[in-house]
Amino acid sequence: MFQNLLGIMAVMALAPAPSPHLDPITMYGQSVPIQPVLAVQVQVGPVKTVPKPPKKKNQNNLGIVTSGKSVFVADVATGGILYAKAPHDIHPIASITKLMTALVVMESDKKLDGDLTFIEDDFDHESKPIFAAGDTISRKDAMRALLVGSVNAAGNALARTSGLNRQEFIDRMNGKAKEMDLDSMVFVEPTGLKSGNQSNAADVAALITIALREPDIRAVLDEPEVAVKTRAGKEIKVESTNLLLTSFLNKAPYKIVGAKTGSLPEAGFCMAQVTRDAKGHEVVAVLLGSDNHFSRYRDIKALTGWAFSSFDWPN
Repeated sequence: MFQNLLGIMAVMALAPAPSPHLDPITMYGQSVPIQPVLAVQVQVGPVKTVPKPPKKKNQNNLGIVTSGKSVFVADVATGGILYAKAPHDIHPIASITKLMTALVVMESDKKLDGDLTFIEDDFDHESKPIFAAGDTISRKDAMRALLVGSVNAAGNALARTSGLNRQEFIDRMNGKAKEMDLDSMVFVEPTGLKSGNQSNAADVAALITIALREPDIRAVLDEPEVAVKTRAGKEIKVESTNLLLTSFLNKAPYKIVGAKTGSLPEAGFCMAQVTRDAKGHEVVAVLLGSDNHFSRYRDIKALTGWAFSSFDWPN
């Protein structure tokens, strides 16, 4: 669960963590398991307590109506759940898959060092190609194309050149999900083109917050576009799939920290985004199974704005 995961990742408990299925509460018609926040930290020096989650200003403010089948909104620092709608229902996650692809690439021996050359097998022939077989680019630019423009060929090429064969790479994606306690998450390939890549909204929220802890990923996920130059001198512009980068959520007092979109006929339109306010509070919002391209942006924008305006963060 999201709150359990963030607690475990943020602190090392002196005692075993309690079951994530303790103390369920009902939130907006959904039974949402709540994991008590671990307050003890192993460290040299004074013991620090985990920050308290934000409190809702008006308990009668139940949130907003969204187009997504599943929705999850939480405070990143504490894992406090701010809004949930069928957060544990499992859906295809489309190109949100690429967040896990990026994490597995970053733990490989090569990481983002050196170059890669695209081959014909990297292309899915379903989406409009940006690169061509024979193009050579830096692995760093391939990662930028993967996360900013959601370029499928970049995901296939990074996986292929990671030092693992394709099945080993996919197995590692699934193994890493288990290590991070993202039990709903299953992967069958590294791009998100297959509906077998699935998760629930709560685990997607945890995935993006963990991915953003990796500096090379965090530096990419808020870029509006990237310019890639092949070794042969061809210049290619890759534009972000996130239309909210020009919205009020990316203007003072707010800043979009990172986001990933995804869509498939079987998945609908999906999105995960982390947004920060002027005081440094970060909110993660996830929407799975929205009914059209623009409604997911409208809903993520509305959910995030609602969260910041409806909750108070302790000093």
